Amino acid sequence: MKLINYKKTVPALAFVAVITAGLLLYNVMKENFNTGLQPGNIIADDAVTGREDFAAPVVNQFRIDGRHYIILSDELKKEFGLPDSVNESDIGPKIADVTVSPDKGLIGSEVYRYIPAGGEAVVAVKKDNEYRLFRFFTFESYNNNQDEDAAEYLKLYGIGKADDIAKILFIRHSEQTKLQGITDIAAEITDREEIAAFYGYYSVLKNSSDKYFDRLFNFGSGSGNKGVETDSAAPDRAGSTGGAENGMTAPDYIGNAEDLPLQTVPDKVDTAEDMPLIVTDNVESDSFSSGGDTPVSSGNSETSGSSRGMMDMGNAGAGTVEGFRGSVGDALADPVTIRIYNKSGIYYDSVYYKNIGFISRYELSKEFADFINGYLDK
Repeated sequence: MKLINYKKTVPALAFVAVITAGLLLYNVMKENFNTGLQPGNIIADDAVTGREDFAAPVVNQFRIDGRHYIILSDELKKEFGLPDSVNESDIGPKIADVTVSPDKGLIGSEVYRYIPAGGEAVVAVKKDNEYRLFRFFTFESYNNNQDEDAAEYLKLYGIGKADDIAKILFIRHSEQTKLQGITDIAAEITDREEIAAFYGYYSVLKNSSDKYFDRLFNFGSGSGNKGVETDSAAPDRAGSTGGAENGMTAPDYIGNAEDLPLQTVPDKVDTAEDMPLIVTDNVESDSFSSGGDTPVSSGNSETSGSSRGMMDMGNAGAGTVEGFRGSVGDALADPVTIRIYNKSGIYYDSVYYKNIGFISRYELSKEFADFINGYLDK
């Protein structure tokens, strides 16, 4: 009968004891962390156990009628000139119930028109008998590499005719203005006849996403870089050419390889909360690979941020775009933000790319391009 080799057995038993104790401690800690938590309040067990690489919960975003909304920051509320608090008297008719959102806490909340905004670019969401303001971020079609016609944007901001526009700014971007945190206003339109002329051109712009991408990717290759030599009909400079009842230009696009699919960038590229996920029937997919709170957009804000990959900064909000290297970079070089204010002081930005003859994803007529360049060349 062999004697037990204590020199080997004792260390082995000690190792087993350590493993067993560790498992017991893990289970106890997990139970303590989970106490009182309900499904949906946490993203995963990683979050519960405190792992540093766990996925952060996505909150304060929702989608209704093909429109994505995110929480309105205090900074933008101040820029818009909105009241500090939401009064019951400022709540308009109910628009919808939230049914699609990565934030489970918003599901079932009621969305109301917010009267001081003069449209549905800023809405009030009622949750737990309290109203919170959310702002338009982008259209679902934009997330799918298309866009809505300009009339749909204008309508969203309560602009159905030229008289609904308070003023229009043309804003240039440079490293110096970004570092100094200033807004370089190249020109401003306040004259009612000139605003009517701008509205006449702008309100009839149609989604030209396919042409935009073709022009962008073929720029400098001998085809597709014809600037503003388009075949689109030009409206009468003094007024509308028919039909468009409200419109606003579209947000922008970023085509980084790691961003699947192509994504929009929120306004103010400095705030993480301005970077929502693309939400599709309660399925979340990260729209951004890096933060920003203003470059390309369909909403509002000031321009500040850096270009990543290929960027088209349109209406989703204000944003800065730096020149890109290579032929595509030349296509999007020297962008100018067009900021349109409604009568309530709510504004949104879209970006004019002179080198390819587009505002965001809208192809311009030569007449409209000449109109804009007339202000920029003064």
